[in-house]
Amino acid sequence: MKQRIDHLPPFALVAVFTIVVQGLSLMEFLPLPTALLIGAGWAVLIGLVARWIRRRRTLSAWVEDGLVALGCVTMALFAFGGAIGLLMLGTALSSSSITGETMVTMFLPSIPIAIAANVPTELVILPGLLVLGWRPGTRRVLFIGAAVLYFVHRVWTYLVFAPDRLDFAAAERSTAVLTAAEKDQFSSALHIDDPRWVLNLLIFAVFLLSAFFSRVREVSGSCTAAMRSNPR
Repeated sequence: MKQRIDHLPPFALVAVFTIVVQGLSLMEFLPLPTALLIGAGWAVLIGLVARWIRRRRTLSAWVEDGLVALGCVTMALFAFGGAIGLLMLGTALSSSSITGETMVTMFLPSIPIAIAANVPTELVILPGLLVLGWRPGTRRVLFIGAAVLYFVHRVWTYLVFAPDRLDFAAAERSTAVLTAAEKDQFSSALHIDDPRWVLNLLIFAVFLLSAFFSRVREVSGSCTAAMRSNPR
């Protein structure tokens, strides 16, 4: 009974995290009830898979450390790639000869990079770590912190950034030099001064810090100690 109760907090967090984030992500393409239902279905699936893995101590340790390493990679891509992209766009807007076509061409490559970073992080890495890493200790605190920061980041993105996107179809055909008003529109729509990159760096730092608390090393150490205390 106690074991079942211990499973409730991570599953509840995974459910809230996945349903809200995926609901916001999919509501642009699907009716909101459908988007929320898909999010709930994925929360159940990833929760059950993570619980199955957690029951296998060695496999769980390797998967947990693997997800932490993957989280470091995805958030480094998002944090540093995003920061460089904002710097490039901001510098380009200070040019006296920049056109709408050039601005759109510079911005579009950032979309697949953001997708490559966000999709595994929100669908697998954070939900999986919340279940696999749910045990007393520093790592659980770090995983919850990363999930909360990422949750705030995604809600911020969908509620503030997404509605302001430009009509790229019209802008990418414009070869005329941007006026001051058009530059202001680009800067506002692309949120050049958006401080979300700070959250990206914080999430990356949390993942990086959690890598120092290796679960594989912990499990290997406990197995070695058990073998020494019970020699054949």
